[in-house]
Amino acid sequence: MHINIAEGVFIRHNQLDEQRDSIWLIHGFADSGLVYQESFQSKLAEHFNLFVPDMPGFGVSPLGTDHKDIKRQAALLADIIKKSTKENRNINLVAHSIGGLIGTWICQQLEDRINHYVNVEGNLTEADSYFSNKPLKYANGQEFLEAFEQEIFKKAQAEERYRRYYASLRFAQIEGMVAWAESSQEHIKNNRCGHEFIQLKCPKTYLWGDLDTPLDTQTFIREHKLPHKRYPGIGHWHMVENPTRFYDDILHLCKA
Repeated sequence: MHINIAEGVFIRHNQLDEQRDSIWLIHGFADSGLVYQESFQSKLAEHFNLFVPDMPGFGVSPLGTDHKDIKRQAALLADIIKKSTKENRNINLVAHSIGGLIGTWICQQLEDRINHYVNVEGNLTEADSYFSNKPLKYANGQEFLEAFEQEIFKKAQAEERYRRYYASLRFAQIEGMVAWAESSQEHIKNNRCGHEFIQLKCPKTYLWGDLDTPLDTQTFIREHKLPHKRYPGIGHWHMVENPTRFYDDILHLCKA
């Protein structure tokens, strides 16, 4: 694994090859690029240039002052992706949880360059905002963080997926988490995010597991006949719970 920093964004990547297309993997709320660490040992790394950023305010990327709003972060990453990709190479996106908003907006900006967009339990309905809206329920960010860390630590004692998540949470900046929560709400209300995903013209697939995906979202998927793949018995972190199949499926989708 190699490291690059672009516009203050910390990016992990494999050995780059100018003849390969790229896959950018975007994390969710309070998470970091650590969630995709198995990607570098997967078959994906043999076929694609992999880029795994820590979004500003998460992992080791500083929040700064100009890109706190989640949509502005999407614009920043879209610019980084465009500058990092040769004109004759395609771009693939994988985005997880509320990072799906970022993925959708990048597709809107770079749609003619997108080969495939894989949305992994990204926000389609208001019901999907079960973690990212938590900061709004507390008087201040510190109160939220103390309660959220306790909640995740308790779950981490029993489940590997939460142990991985807790490790990233410990690096997340309070101000960054609050900013994502506040700035995402207008895009989630009335399932606006889901309808934006529907309207994308690029090839796209929604991956979801039946353990954590809310019933409202499952209904939304069926009613709108979204291109999707369901994973029985899998929870929210497919890349941690089911990495071999997860990355094999992404390889199949992006090479199709």
